[in-house]
Amino acid sequence: MLITLFKTGKDGKLHYYTVHDRQQVLDAPYAICASWRAGLGRERERLHRFERLADRDAAIRKLIAKRIKDGYRLLYTFSRTGFSTLGLFSENGLVADEISSAAAPIKAGGL
Repeated sequence: MLITLFKTGKDGKLHYYTVHDRQQVLDAPYAICASWRAGLGRERERLHRFERLADRDAAIRKLIAKRIKDGYRLLYTFSRTGFSTLGLFSENGLVADEISSAAAPIKAGGL
């Protein structure tokens, strides 16, 4: 799963925010990595670890919802399972009702 958002900052630079689950960790069964950068600047990242799949899914929804509130828009999504990433997005963009229910787990068998 990969979700990339973007916005144009007050300084005119593009700001990117990406959430992905491609990095596995030894100390938790589930993890996501959130990374961000402005323009071509240095990327920073934070690794989030979870014991339960439902907790990971809720965290993804919360992170995305916060960025959408901050003015970010969807740039790209990808999921190996072939279904819409978290049900957060439709063909026309963000489905806000889905994001507001941040505690709802993914029903399609995970990412």
